[in-house]
Amino acid sequence: MKSTYLIPLIFTLASCAGSEFQNASIKPINQDMVQNIDYKAIPRIAVSGEPIEAKTMSEYANDLGVPAATMALYKNGELIYQEFKGDGIGPDSLFQGASLAKSVSGAAIATLASREGISLDEDVSKYITSFDLTSLDGYQAPVTLRQLLSHTSRADVGGFEGYPRTVDIPTNLEVILGSEKSNTKRVSFSRPAGKWFYSGGGYQIAQAFAEDVSGIPFDQLAQELVIDPVGMSRSSYIQSMDPEAIEPLTPVSGFESSGPVEGGWHNYPELATAGLWTTAEDYGKFILAVMAAASGDTNTGILPAVAKEMLTVAGNPNPIRGYGLGFGILLNDDGSVQSFEHHGKNVGYRVSFSAFPKERAVSIVLTNHPAGLMLATESNRGFGDSLGYIDPAASMVTREPFTDNLRTRCLGVFAVEETPDQHVYLMEENNSIIFKNDTADYPLVHLGDGSFLYLATNAKFQCKATEQGVTLSLGSSTLYVKQEQ
Repeated sequence: MKSTYLIPLIFTLASCAGSEFQNASIKPINQDMVQNIDYKAIPRIAVSGEPIEAKTMSEYANDLGVPAATMALYKNGELIYQEFKGDGIGPDSLFQGASLAKSVSGAAIATLASREGISLDEDVSKYITSFDLTSLDGYQAPVTLRQLLSHTSRADVGGFEGYPRTVDIPTNLEVILGSEKSNTKRVSFSRPAGKWFYSGGGYQIAQAFAEDVSGIPFDQLAQELVIDPVGMSRSSYIQSMDPEAIEPLTPVSGFESSGPVEGGWHNYPELATAGLWTTAEDYGKFILAVMAAASGDTNTGILPAVAKEMLTVAGNPNPIRGYGLGFGILLNDDGSVQSFEHHGKNVGYRVSFSAFPKERAVSIVLTNHPAGLMLATESNRGFGDSLGYIDPAASMVTREPFTDNLRTRCLGVFAVEETPDQHVYLMEENNSIIFKNDTADYPLVHLGDGSFLYLATNAKFQCKATEQGVTLSLGSSTLYVKQEQ
């Protein structure tokens, strides 16, 4: 089920629920102006010389098997489009924000530091009282908030899997120090100095700093310093959530490739890293507030000085993206911010956003399925293109002729190498090459010499003659062997 709404601006795009939050930066939605319309995006990979089919987010979700998703687009500081995919999915449907939590956490922690007169560039060990930071393996002074929030502190433990709702979850200190209750190792400073390494462990150290300095739990602190001031009325860091207690808000259950997540979702004591529940509309409010505050607006709920620090690249950026306090940042040649972004992965959820300060524009996609990052890539692409930002990852491929020799070699029944009783098929139907398994048919583009591409997920197949016979490989892992007929 899909819903779309429009507010007629330069874009033919739309909005859903009105906002109770009103300030100079984020304007309320005028429901009298709303009309129905579809927003469509062109795919990331297309075939040269063939028509390019633009699709809605829901159409991409159907192609990829994503059960539930929500998308919000903002331009000129206004919510101009919102789309929902899935039965019962709407403005009050909550998704886990996964690593999109890091930017909200970064804003809260940097705001606390500003309030307390603590520099982002001084060592935090003296402010952390709940454990001895200097006791962590590899500690070298200084370890600063800027380092911790920009993944340049040398801290390890990249990400977290959370805990089933039936499990007694560890405390943040037990996560940092390691315990029988935690499912990750003790955090240490094991990464090379001066380099960027993605570190959820670093964010959890920053969470400990925030709780020790403020004297209140991190979920309350983030609510007080960011979520409430920005007007994110549907968002929180609450874990062990009771769905009946938060109605009409409704948590959306997550899915992995193996099926539904047990209990619907995992709880994350790693709040700063991955503990945010939010909606696409709410998260867009936050990103708009950061952009406006960074431009000097004092009426956003975010301190201008904090916003500017968040959008300042720290450490040594890689050639494509730098990283600020919770954001991946792409700079213009003059050093200004062209765009910033983040992706996220929790068990059962994949999420992404892209933001463009020049147009005060944001695109957010939240999903409950592992194919959600591909869904976000495809759905966001049309928005960026419309603003004049060309996706450097986009590419065109050429469909090559499929010869009789290739038909003889490659078409037929294949057995999975590890499980010979399980069969898949490579066949030709209506002049198209189809990979077929027990669950679906996948149309392939022949790239030449038995090499194929499934456009929806960029999955690559290769048919060739080997010592085992004719094989069909999927990427570098799965191998199928052709059966004699």
